[in-house]
Amino acid sequence: MKDEKVCAIEGCDEPASKEVDRSFLPFIQELKLKLKEDTGKKIPLCRKHYKMVKQVRDAQLSGF
Repeated sequence: MKDEKVCAIEGCDEPASKEVDRSFLPFIQELKLKLKEDTGKKIPLCRKHYKMVKQVRDAQLSGF
């Protein structure tokens, strides 16, 4: 039986579609999202939260 990961954002129980590294943590915090627990090196995110975090990251890295 495969151990399926769930989204690490507090209050979300969706299955994780992507895992991001700790460099995404500042962008998660900027969205005022809280992690459920210490997730280690990789942070599992569902499709919805990954898209939100990626949009913030891309906007900041492109300089708006």
